[in-house]
Amino acid sequence: MLITSVSPETWPRLRKRVLAFVANYKDRHITPETNSRLRSLTGDDLAGIGSIVLLATEQNRLLGVLACKEHGQDFSLAVVRKAERSKGVGKELLRRAIAELGKFHVEIASDNVPSLKLAFACGLRAHSVFVRDTGKVVLRLKTDGPQALALGLRERNTPARN
Repeated sequence: MLITSVSPETWPRLRKRVLAFVANYKDRHITPETNSRLRSLTGDDLAGIGSIVLLATEQNRLLGVLACKEHGQDFSLAVVRKAERSKGVGKELLRRAIAELGKFHVEIASDNVPSLKLAFACGLRAHSVFVRDTGKVVLRLKTDGPQALALGLRERNTPARN
């Protein structure tokens, strides 16, 4: 699996493919507001600090996408192809984003257990909770700083115990 960062110059060319992928595999966890923010993302936005689009591919086949603006404070999302879930694609995308950006924020609905497990495994910590207009409880998570990044990398390099 190859994780690549989309440059501001290549975003206009890849944008349509990324949007189609997200639309196809987003399930019910990507809000219309987040989807709208992704649709309005520009190359200039990607040139700004704290914005990134990462693609996970294998033999030119798109497996997953992670995108955020302003370290995730404006929006963040991660979508993985259904057949590739629970295979580490999301974890690699999130770890790479944290490594490149230095900090990361995300909002995850409390009923989205796989995404919460992923965020916690990558060192994000819940710092607040709110209720959407729909009645859904949402956790706000963020990295704690360099120690969160070290935790995520340490976990990856720790040998399995029996």
